[in-house]
Amino acid sequence: MIVSKDPNEVRSQILSWKSEKLSVGFAPTMGFLHEGHSNLFVRSAGENSKTVVSIFVNPAQFNDPEDYAKYPINTEGDLEICKSSQVDLVFLPDKDTMYPGGIPEVELRIPHLMKNLDATTRPGHFEGVLLVLSRLFHIIPADRSYFGKKDYQQYLIVKDFVKALGFPMEIIGVDTIRSAEGLALSSRNARLTEPEKEEALLLIRALRLGESLIKQGEKDPTEVLTVMRDVLDSSSKIQTDYLEVLDANTLGELPILKGEILLAVAAFLGQVRLIDNLTVKGS
Repeated sequence: MIVSKDPNEVRSQILSWKSEKLSVGFAPTMGFLHEGHSNLFVRSAGENSKTVVSIFVNPAQFNDPEDYAKYPINTEGDLEICKSSQVDLVFLPDKDTMYPGGIPEVELRIPHLMKNLDATTRPGHFEGVLLVLSRLFHIIPADRSYFGKKDYQQYLIVKDFVKALGFPMEIIGVDTIRSAEGLALSSRNARLTEPEKEEALLLIRALRLGESLIKQGEKDPTEVLTVMRDVLDSSSKIQTDYLEVLDANTLGELPILKGEILLAVAAFLGQVRLIDNLTVKGS
């Protein structure tokens, strides 16, 4: 496994592979890797000749400097996970490599997908995501790039971004990996106590109850939202950031539940912010 901090070296290696007609898969990450990440890597390895992973905690996508400062880092452990997950190359840039001269004052937006959910509760977040990805996609001209659907809004935005700007790359969404109890795996889970992890299971319970109602034929989004919110409100420790029932393709509101539906939640447990979602087909 190649490990490099040099963007020119990384790009040169990838272009060399592609000149040999080898396909390249890419998974951008912020490190502190877990089974959800390794699932992306293994998926890429199964669909491409070579797999590349980047590990970079991107300051441009944090609207809270404290959250950025607290983001967990375990580079040694990350490299072990990459090695055991069939990764061929790891790009390990620092802030000066990614943003020489500082974070540029450039704002990248996909307005129709950035009107709700994390785009409004975390202003500047997706602009920062698109900024770092625009740089990474130039350094790593992969054939396919892999994103977990736990960050469902991000997946849709990146897919539209790549299409709009003409990056010759396919964006692949990969289903959320969960613990045996149902908790969506996240690097932020490391900051939860064991009792808080138990409490966090209310997020998936709320979503699954909403899913069940829709599968039973419920057409009123207000009714589904009310039932899901009651689950979250049963805990005094959970502070709901948002809870939405939306069109899974456009993130638009649904007056009547039909087609592909996204149930999405973000909530705080203490200082830790968690997100989760389910997609369900309305009858």
